[in-house]
Amino acid sequence: MKPTSFSQNMLFSKCPRSWFFQYIKKIPVIQDMSYAIAGNVLHKTIEHYYKTGKSIQELKVSFEEEWLRKKLDKSFLNPKKDTYWLMVINAVNLNLILTSNELKMFYPDAVGYLDGVNTNDDLICDWKSSTRRPENEEEYTTQLLYYSMLYKRKFDRLPKKATVYYLKYSGSKGELSITPTEDDIKGIEKWHNDIREQINKIRESQEMPSRCKNCFMFCGFKNHCGDNENVLKYNLVITGNYINVEGLVTPLLEKGFNKKFSYELKDAYWIKKNNPYANTIVNFWNNKKQIIPLAFKDGVVKTLTDYGEYTKKPIAIDINDMRVFNDTKIDMPDKLIGKELRDYQTEAVEEFMRKKISLLQIGTGGGKTEILIECIRRLCYKTLFVVDKIELLRQTKKRIEDSLGIEVGQIGGGKEDIKHVTVATIQTLNKRGNLYNDYLKSIRFGILDECHKVAATSYRKLSNKLLNTEYRAGVSATAKRDDGNDMMITSVCGYKCFNLSSSELVKRGWLVKPKIIFVKKYIDKEETKELEKKSKKGLINESDDYPSLYEELIVNNKKRNELIKKITKDNKDKKILILVKLIKHGNLLCGILEGSRYLHGSTNKDEREEMFKEFSTGKLNVLISTISIFAEGIDIPALDMVINASANAGDIKTIQVLGRVLRKMEGKENAYYYDFQDEGRFFSRASHSRIKSLIDEGHDVDIEKYKNQ
Repeated sequence: MKPTSFSQNMLFSKCPRSWFFQYIKKIPVIQDMSYAIAGNVLHKTIEHYYKTGKSIQELKVSFEEEWLRKKLDKSFLNPKKDTYWLMVINAVNLNLILTSNELKMFYPDAVGYLDGVNTNDDLICDWKSSTRRPENEEEYTTQLLYYSMLYKRKFDRLPKKATVYYLKYSGSKGELSITPTEDDIKGIEKWHNDIREQINKIRESQEMPSRCKNCFMFCGFKNHCGDNENVLKYNLVITGNYINVEGLVTPLLEKGFNKKFSYELKDAYWIKKNNPYANTIVNFWNNKKQIIPLAFKDGVVKTLTDYGEYTKKPIAIDINDMRVFNDTKIDMPDKLIGKELRDYQTEAVEEFMRKKISLLQIGTGGGKTEILIECIRRLCYKTLFVVDKIELLRQTKKRIEDSLGIEVGQIGGGKEDIKHVTVATIQTLNKRGNLYNDYLKSIRFGILDECHKVAATSYRKLSNKLLNTEYRAGVSATAKRDDGNDMMITSVCGYKCFNLSSSELVKRGWLVKPKIIFVKKYIDKEETKELEKKSKKGLINESDDYPSLYEELIVNNKKRNELIKKITKDNKDKKILILVKLIKHGNLLCGILEGSRYLHGSTNKDEREEMFKEFSTGKLNVLISTISIFAEGIDIPALDMVINASANAGDIKTIQVLGRVLRKMEGKENAYYYDFQDEGRFFSRASHSRIKSLIDEGHDVDIEKYKNQ
């Protein structure tokens, strides 16, 4: 039996049936979460103050940013923003001395988070944004005793004082304190154990508890508890990767499902121009079977809830999960070895653990891997970490092993070594077909790295074999697609639960601020026309051919390549990565750049490892590589400059490429990204797209001539 928290115990003591609906039937509570979210902002801001000692001005900025990021400015609570800020001020004015904030205490039977702890004086406290009333005084006193019990277990001594601070008030009205005794601890232990015993009996019997005589005020399950025939009842049955919606789907509701869970292909206009009868709509809702991918669960609940509000009928949504989860666990360390999570990383972990199936969008250099490793550590479940490159496989495997002190399995790169936690390449998992079916069914936590690729058939195919993943995380710095198939990502990874861009990470001081330069007018219009003419084959009514134009205007463009050579020579003291699209271009540049080496898809394993090592340690300062290898995931913090010579058209790759150079390390003060404002039909538009994508991401972009050009 899993550990229970104070809130779970209290819910059971108030109404066992409500507890049954929430924890056994797993019915979502349909209610506005604004108060809970505002409380989270309050706690986070106070935690920032007592951790960092920020000035009031700095704290106000943090509070405002968090309020906006949680979209509370669009909630009914926005008029009360100043009230919440005053609560922060009241917490600051307490001038407490705290040795820990948000201290987690975890035991096989009980878990709790203490808002504030002073272990030197044995003081504990909890922040409350609620109005002080006799009924919550009784509940909060019980909560303080519960936390005192956990404190005694951890430190083998009682708190000298346990306090709830009602932050709406200052002075004595804002403080509820107790001094717990040994008898108090014995009493709360008995209360806790009695509730767990009753909970265990219900879990074993699966029998619904009887109704309460009086329904408590904040019960979120009134529609399920009553016998109202007017209630719209829906049962969401989860089987494998799909939800079956049991209940009456009216034409109006069907229209809502079709509208919410479908999109039209980006090239629909051109497809229909050639084939007027082509179906260009991608629809995830199957009305005939009334099923939809599991990752849309929150959207289905929201659609049904909206339908209830529109029809002015109460609605009851039940969820039956038919999946069979693997309960095997592995011992994990109490915390990551040699690492301390940043505040936003901890927040991302908490958000994901709450959602279970969701998408994390965090700028390159924001520590996505550390967030995922912490999720692995907390869950301890059988885990599959999917990547798409051999370099990423080896890198990720080592980082998990170093952070958790466990042996990690590998599928890919010529190895098949399955462990409790395994890193695998998507190519190997799909290439071996049905050989991995049973293994994939046993995975309880699935991770899809660089999830913006999930619209690829291979990722969708894999997700359909992960039939019992209770937890699934999609992670990317750019969780969108150039081809417009963004909803395909959602269908596999769920909705976005956390979003932090690279520009925001720069503002917070976690990444180096980049100097982004697009070199303009390196070639005049007449020269461009000559190169375009050179790309022609002399056919009658010949149309522009992209490969031929690319070869002349990009690969063999002497002025462009000489400019790359000049930029490299002018920055010989820096560690430079030059990215190309074609092997031919890389070979050409390697021939004119003295001391450089070229890494591409055909480079053998030993030579790759040698290049990575030399480039990371400083022996090699100029590395040329194909953009497909280095656009995503490869970490080289010492990198000072990226020269993007590929003329890529994809906005997402551009943001990913920039991310390669933003990582901080000791002694690194600047980060440079060079690109080109190219000429020509295809390449001018692609340059504009790259510039726009970087500006949209929040970065400053300079478009200028190179010195002495």
